[in-house]
Amino acid sequence: PNMNGVGAGGQGGAVAGDQLVGDALVVDAVAHAFRAAGASAGAGWFTRRGEKSPVLGETSFTVDPGTLTAIVGPSGCGKSTLLRVLAGLLRPAQGNARIGDRELVGSPGGVAYHPQRDALLPWLRALENITLGAETAGRDRVAARTEALSLLERFGLAGQERAWPDELSGGMRQRVALLRTFLMPQRALVLDEPLGALDALTRRRLQHWLLDITASDRRPILLVTHDIEEALLLADRVLVLSDRPGRIVHVEDRPDVATRTREHDDGSDRAPLRRVLAALDGRA
Repeated sequence: PNMNGVGAGGQGGAVAGDQLVGDALVVDAVAHAFRAAGASAGAGWFTRRGEKSPVLGETSFTVDPGTLTAIVGPSGCGKSTLLRVLAGLLRPAQGNARIGDRELVGSPGGVAYHPQRDALLPWLRALENITLGAETAGRDRVAARTEALSLLERFGLAGQERAWPDELSGGMRQRVALLRTFLMPQRALVLDEPLGALDALTRRRLQHWLLDITASDRRPILLVTHDIEEALLLADRVLVLSDRPGRIVHVEDRPDVATRTREHDDGSDRAPLRRVLAALDGRA
């Protein structure tokens, strides 16, 4: 398959804060390795014995604005490592990434990043946690709070705006973190298992919300999930990574949203599911 192809997607459109976007998220030959267990900490990146453990193989792909690309793969294959690279939190052994003319490698704040853990600040109430990222990135505080309040019910958080993090359930904390990410004004969304801690009903609701915002928000969205059926529902394109070091071994291009939703509801997405499972099993 074409590992570097670009999915369908238009240009322009409004995102949080009415910022206009139209740039693709481009990942170019990113690869990474960590120091192998027991290697000397003082010997630098390449130890005296060359002891290093590759986690992510050379990976390239593009996510167009207004589209969502999902990444699935075995645990430990470098999915979260890749997202940390895009968030500017980890410098890869090789490769580059950019959104428009902004280089992402080694430059935190280039994407709106949702980590696996909610990372809520315990001394801020729910609404303050929700708007913190947007305000830090330069959004107007009043505008961010107004938009957050308008979305609380849709996220199942109505009436919780003044709650402290330790008063929220795990699922509620995850929803607060997801809403915080969405309100950030960066030109791409990078989401690491954003729905993993949610109950089935809330997860279903937010899956449909993600389907809606992918088209209306117009930013490129990169999603890591362990749920293959979720990936097939939400994504315009599913990238399957191999075992460590993770490399793209299969690309599953998906139809339009209406078709994906119908297939998910009536179970007719078995064929793409089998292809993704075969790729994960090394049979693609």
